[in-house]
Amino acid sequence: MVFQVHLWLGILLSLYVVLISLSGALMVYHDTLTRSTLPSGLAPYDQAHTASVPTVMAAAQSAFPGATVTYLHMPSARLPVFQLQMLDPSKKPFAAVADPQTGHVVLLPRTWVDVVYDFHIELLLGSSHGVQWNGAGAAGLLILALTGILLWWRGLKTWWHGMGVSFRHNWRRINYDLHHALGLWTLLIVSWWALSGMYFAWYGPFTKAVNTVSPLVGMQEPKPQETPHSNEPPTLKAILDAAQKASPRGRLTYLFNPSLSPEEEVNAYMNLRTPENFGHADIVRFDAKTGAMVSLWHYGQNHSAGDWILWAMQPLHFGSLWGPWVRALWFLFGISLAGLSVSGLLMYWNRYLRFRWRDLTMRRA
Repeated sequence: MVFQVHLWLGILLSLYVVLISLSGALMVYHDTLTRSTLPSGLAPYDQAHTASVPTVMAAAQSAFPGATVTYLHMPSARLPVFQLQMLDPSKKPFAAVADPQTGHVVLLPRTWVDVVYDFHIELLLGSSHGVQWNGAGAAGLLILALTGILLWWRGLKTWWHGMGVSFRHNWRRINYDLHHALGLWTLLIVSWWALSGMYFAWYGPFTKAVNTVSPLVGMQEPKPQETPHSNEPPTLKAILDAAQKASPRGRLTYLFNPSLSPEEEVNAYMNLRTPENFGHADIVRFDAKTGAMVSLWHYGQNHSAGDWILWAMQPLHFGSLWGPWVRALWFLFGISLAGLSVSGLLMYWNRYLRFRWRDLTMRRA
């Protein structure tokens, strides 16, 4: 029964696993790849001479009248431009970048990097449906990992035979050994990728489940608070000043709803460490209608096992926190997962399909 579940689920998900793992391997270097697609003629990044956010917003309004900016990411040494996600007057999304020194905004055409990213996150199906299908695929991947380790287990006396590949045999046996060894050595990270994929798809139920097992403290999003506000319409500069006051040690990394659209809150992400470290920050929320601060979330201050589990979902999924060696390792793990699926299909060919193919060709002859 376990073998049949592993076999048929592996065949069903084979193309999905290959594509999602290869796209994930590329996304480990998302910033580097995006940097290679940037338009020429932009000024170099210099932290001491970076354009202000209001300057960039004014340039965006001048370049694209009637458009709103839904997301703005500050430049850094890794990706030295302002990144803007925008909506045109008909609510159609598009992307732009701004010069890090002058703030001049230019349209950013959709590139192959964007296609790969959108496929990995939402399977090119849109955020509402694609993420859900990705969650279903992640659940299937978790079942494959669990049934795979049950099939791999050879008993206490010979378990270690499944840890390596013997090249003294024919290619079919080498493929068999490779499938078993890759499955073992990638078991933990593949299981985590599956769990975190389910977390991204079903954030609410997943968070509730973790909170039931280990109550959340630091990873529990704070409840809105009542704060006094002025009767004057809020300005972006006033909100940015309030975010910096709320997080004196923080450095603005990205901003949601910098156009102050009244139907959305303004979220300022104040990074407390390096620009590439998204695991430790103060997230300051504001009411876009009044400019009042809604809440302050000290993200990354973990106190319980549940906190650590939820906090680790993103960095362990993308390999984003611990330097270039971890990124390289995560890239290799992604390639290995694709190899695991391909070697599994070859095993099915060797054990069954090639004999069926031989019988069919003999009948035709």
